[in-house]
Amino acid sequence: MQVTHEYREKLKAEREERAEMARAAREEQKLLRDMERAEEEENRYLRLLDKAKSDANEAAADQIGAYDEKIRMLEKDLADAHAKFERAQAMAEKTRSGYVYIISNIGSFGEEVVKIGLTRRLDPADRVRELGDAGVPFVFDTHAIIYSDDAPALERALHNEFQKTRINAQNFRKEFFRVSIDEVERAVARLAPGAPFFKDVEAQEYRETLARRNAMLAAVEPIELVAFPASI
Repeated sequence: MQVTHEYREKLKAEREERAEMARAAREEQKLLRDMERAEEEENRYLRLLDKAKSDANEAAADQIGAYDEKIRMLEKDLADAHAKFERAQAMAEKTRSGYVYIISNIGSFGEEVVKIGLTRRLDPADRVRELGDAGVPFVFDTHAIIYSDDAPALERALHNEFQKTRINAQNFRKEFFRVSIDEVERAVARLAPGAPFFKDVEAQEYRETLARRNAMLAAVEPIELVAFPASI
């Protein structure tokens, strides 16, 4: 019986490992696509800026001011696009850079439960949205998204901070912890100084659902009880 249980646990661990490897491979492919799109966006703004400068050279004197403003805006857009490309390139080439996210979902898991995870996607909010679509009734609230050159180390430090409160002590890929938002905020302030942290729990869908359910219950007319005679 013990051998059967251990064998099942081994198969389960292997399945989870394969699933994790597949997810990591998908993230790597997405990072490469993000880098390609960022490069295309940078090149597009470069072409627009070159054209605006060329048009400005041929413009009438009363149009120069408008072209100067357009050129300034395009230069800013180009700088933003270049920074985005550099960030995407760094994340695609450096396997340790990424974002650590801290999220909660009181409608699905109750209060004082947070998930602390890691993603290497250029837009980390994509990962949070994906988690909100993966079999939970409500979307997650985001308390922090922290960029780090060594994201695994930061994630590990936060996990170690709350190791005793880990909900699933058997499977470390289940990154949920029973801990207050205040405690997490203090840990973030110490381990990632300067990182923005949002304590508010919006839980909009959950609160709207509660309000609607309470309104429906309040609208139900009380049933009048009919008194039957003690004897006929």
